Amino acid sequence: MNKYIILLLLFAIPTLCFSAADDIIGEWVDENNTGTTIFSKVGDGKYIGTCGWLKKNVDKNGGPAKDRKNPDKSKRSQAIVGSHVMDISYDAKNKRFNMDWAYDPSMGIALDDCGYIKQHGDTLIVKAGWAFIKVTKRLYRIKEK
Repeated sequence: MNKYIILLLLFAIPTLCFSAADDIIGEWVDENNTGTTIFSKVGDGKYIGTCGWLKKNVDKNGGPAKDRKNPDKSKRSQAIVGSHVMDISYDAKNKRFNMDWAYDPSMGIALDDCGYIKQHGDTLIVKAGWAFIKVTKRLYRIKEK
């Protein structure tokens, strides 16, 4: 009997150590198929999002699209793909991710504490806003082949 309990614990412990929040890790495409966000873990309950791909990733000279609207002039010559676009933290009580900081390169706007993300399997529901402007977007997990 004791052998079975020990075996059960050996299989259960790794499962208990893996956070459900880590399910967000990976690449997600937006509902219009115009770009992807890659989520990575950077600390306990802390994650970042980076731009992984853009449909319109070429500038008029044929080079990578640059972050020309960035309020930080030193970053305007950097490529958008690969840029840091989000800081999020997992809220275990509400089973959601809080957007501590988000940046939209298409508008050149960065906001603090601007919304949250809820995960439903392979779909993320992103709700963000500022003042009277509210946006809801869906992101879908890109499955590896």
